[in-house]
Amino acid sequence: MAITLAVIYYVFLVMVGIFVLYSLFNIYHLLRFGFLSIANIVAIMIYITIACFLLYYAFGQLMTVDWSKPLLNMSGILDIYKNFMPKI
Repeated sequence: MAITLAVIYYVFLVMVGIFVLYSLFNIYHLLRFGFLSIANIVAIMIYITIACFLLYYAFGQLMTVDWSKPLLNMSGILDIYKNFMPKI
């Protein structure tokens, strides 16, 4: 039994989801309670642009990884455990 690198990928996706929810929450508050000015709109656009660029870059880097490689291989541990078990 082996645990693959995909575990790290799923943890990353959860963190991206939290980041997106937090970003939507912040943008909502900037639009709802912030001053309606060009500076506020420009700040929101810069934030969205940089966030999208970073996510695009991160997912581009993640596409180069072979996620089927084992992170932790438990087969050797199970074989050792079987050797110490009494024979019936």
